[in-house]
Amino acid sequence: MMHLLSLVAADAGTSVINTNIVTELVNLVKNVMGLFSEFPLNVLLIASLCFVAFGLFKRAKAAAM
Repeated sequence: MMHLLSLVAADAGTSVINTNIVTELVNLVKNVMGLFSEFPLNVLLIASLCFVAFGLFKRAKAAAM
């Protein structure tokens, strides 16, 4: 699995960011934002599911302690 921010050390001791990974990351963000523009109600659905899931984890953690 490729690391999102892999740094490759050059001979001079400076760090160079792998541009292929950055390009793939930018393309992924563009695709996700494209989905949100086509289906805006999905954003609300995903956000509400996240809040419910985190609420359940919070209650379970409190009950375990």
